[in-house]
This record gives sequence, structure tokens and C-alpha cells, in this order.
Amino acid sequence: MREGEGDGLIPLKSGDTVCILGGGPGGSACALALMQEGRRQGIDLKVVLFEQKRFKEHTQYNQCIGVLSPPLETILREMLGLSLPPGMAKKEMAGYCLHGDRLDLPLTGEETGHTWAVSRADFDEFLCDRAIEAGVEVINNRVTGIEISAGDVLVYSEGRNCRAAAVVGAFGLDDGSAALFEEATAYRRPDHLNTIITRLYPGDDFLKQMGPVIHAFLLSFEGLEFGAVTPKQDHLSINIAGRNVSSRVMLNFLRSAPVQRLLPPQNYREKPLHYFRGKFPICPARNLFGHRYVTIGDAAGLMRPFKGKGINSAILTGVYAARTMVRLGVSRKAFQSYIRDCSELTGDLWYGRALRFLTNLSTRFQFMDRLLKIGGEDPVFMACLFNSVSGHLPYKTIVRQTATFPVAIKIVRELVNRFVLHTSLRPGPRSKKGEAGLTP
Repeated sequence: MREGEGDGLIPLKSGDTVCILGGGPGGSACALALMQEGRRQGIDLKVVLFEQKRFKEHTQYNQCIGVLSPPLETILREMLGLSLPPGMAKKEMAGYCLHGDRLDLPLTGEETGHTWAVSRADFDEFLCDRAIEAGVEVINNRVTGIEISAGDVLVYSEGRNCRAAAVVGAFGLDDGSAALFEEATAYRRPDHLNTIITRLYPGDDFLKQMGPVIHAFLLSFEGLEFGAVTPKQDHLSINIAGRNVSSRVMLNFLRSAPVQRLLPPQNYREKPLHYFRGKFPICPARNLFGHRYVTIGDAAGLMRPFKGKGINSAILTGVYAARTMVRLGVSRKAFQSYIRDCSELTGDLWYGRALRFLTNLSTRFQFMDRLLKIGGEDPVFMACLFNSVSGHLPYKTIVRQTATFPVAIKIVRELVNRFVLHTSLRPGPRSKKGEAGLTP
């Protein structure tokens, strides 16, 4: 054990500095919350935020699709005293449609609040600007090293160095920053899926015809866990995720029959596509906090493993970490309070991982269409699908609401039809051609 890692909380005091690596939603929210909570507690803190991107220049691509879902507006208002500025929300999403290999099912359910499509660069700039207005210093340099000792932290960058009482990892799954944390601490980055993102510009008429519906795809072909097509203001954002996704897998996804039913014919061939590669976590990081360090958001891996709501999770964990540092301290013992505050996220992880496993099993053995058929017949299972895709309810709640005898009987019936009797799939009563119907 390092000296200073004992039972003390190591409280922050006036004049102390906290360094944050990463200026995305989690990092900016943490920085702003540190300033706000410090003032409430009468502690004059200095907060330094390292972020290479200059959001105002819009020169970098963000792997996040840029959809703000409930209860984000409530989180911003109640935790940070912020409201989305006029013009930030580009388009309100009105629903979800789930696609299998042959069957498409529009999902129905209740969701409190609004789901908005936004420009991620604009949203990141908005949060970062609010942090700057609160007194946070932003350094647009790359961090090159971290030293953590008993008494303080030293952060090296390509510009100047920063000595601090604690360091916050808000760097997502950036390999360079994660490697620095792993070298300096016991932190080990979380397991993850890779993502490929591209954009299509089908024209205003097609976007209007398509409507503000997010389309999720659970298809049975190798290398793909899921895909999604999200209509934005002037384009479609298309993303796929899996262990080994690539531009070739994306092209196969775009050429697949379920996606071609949705997209304009041959649209993907009209112009060369630009691909963007990223990753997102599917489990918590190991040793995500310790003596004078804590990680938040994707870096911590504290997000829903299937429907991420990554922006919400990043902001929540950023605020929780800030409150822990100001109210208690920056020791390993103090950060135990942080992980308790994240219990809504951590308590749902095993349920989410189980559902993800069952979903992957269903697509692998071409059973997903039969689950969509059940969703079209049974309102309880429809609610399960809607809440899983929208992320409206915790997985624990979804499992408990869905674990009913009638649903179990229908699943067993379809298992027998698929794997014992080998009967052909018959669409349920909600099925319609082009909506919830079989491929012609």
C-alpha cells in the first residue's frame, strides 16, 4: 500500500487543484460540478480540464450518434442548473422500430420526456463553455504522463504541467489516455465493442417520408451485434457494433435486405462513404478509482451494456465523482461513496449482460424474428422490447415485468416451432408489409 492510502479521506481544501482528462460531457459536467459544489461548501478550488479538441472548430468527428434521451434534460436542470439552449435540439425522435432478418416491428410504449437529435460538437461545446464560465481552465494540449504520489498528482502535457490533489479520467476509451492511467495506477480499461459509423445524405424528401424514428437492427450475420439508422436534420447516421466490425462489415450491413428495405435504393453507392471508427464499453473497468484518481463515463465502463445512454451516464458519474471529492475527499476510501452513488448503474449491469447474451444467442440461431412476432402479439413482451431499446427502464425492472407465465409459454412455443418442428415463420396480427411484415 502506498503511503497516504490508509483510512483517511484526504479532503480537498481551498487552493487545491483537480485535473480532468477529457472535455466531453462527463469531463465538463464533472468540472462544472466541482466548481458549483466547491462554492456551496466554501472551498475555493481550481479545476483544470485537458481537452485536445477545439469544439468550436468542428474539425473532429465524434463516435457518438448524438441523441439526447430522457431523463437528460432533468439531469442537466437538477444537477447542474442548465437547460438546453434554443436551437440545440435539431429534431425530436418520435419512436423506435426493431428489425430482424425478415420481420420489422414498430415499438410502442410510454417514455417520459423528449428524445432529441443534436450535433455532438455543439452539445460538447455548450457544456464546456458553461464550465469555462464557472471558472474552469481548459488546456488544449495532449497529456503525456501522470505521476501519483502520496501527497499529490503531477500531470504532464505537451504544453505545461499541472500539479493537483486529484486527477479524473474522463477520456472515454481513448487508447493513449487509458494507457497513461494504466501505467500510473491500478486502473484497467473495460472490455468493449468496436463501432463503425457512416453518414448518408438521402435528401429532405426521403427524411420527411422516413419520419423521426430510430431503427435498430438485430441481424443474423457474422461480426455484427447490432446496427442502427438514426435520422438527423439533414442526414442519416448509421452505426454498427461488434467485436470485429470493419468497413467491409458496414458495407455488408448496408447491402443486407433488412437495411435495403429502409434505405433509398443503391443510395450507398452514389458517393464514396466516409467511415469513422470508435468503441464503447460493455462492462466496468477494473480499479476504476483509487488513491487520488477516479474515472467516469465510458472510461469507468459505468453504462448500460446494451442500450448505453452514454451521455446520461457520463454526466451522472461526473457529478457523482465531483460531489464525492468536495464533500468527502480524494482517497480510495472516499471514492467508495462515489461507487455507491452509481448503484443504479452498477446494480443493473448483470441483468443487462444477461439480456445481451440472450439477444446475441437469438440472432446467432436466427430466433430474433420469432421474438419480434411475440412482441407483435403480446403487450407485455412489446413493453419489454420497447423499454430495452429505448432504455426507459432499468433492465432489472424489465426482466421482472416480463417474467410472466403467458410470455414464457409463447417463447417455448416458438422454440419448439423453430428447433423441433422447423415450421415456417408466420407473422403475428400486427404484421404489415413494409411495417411489421415479412420481406416480400
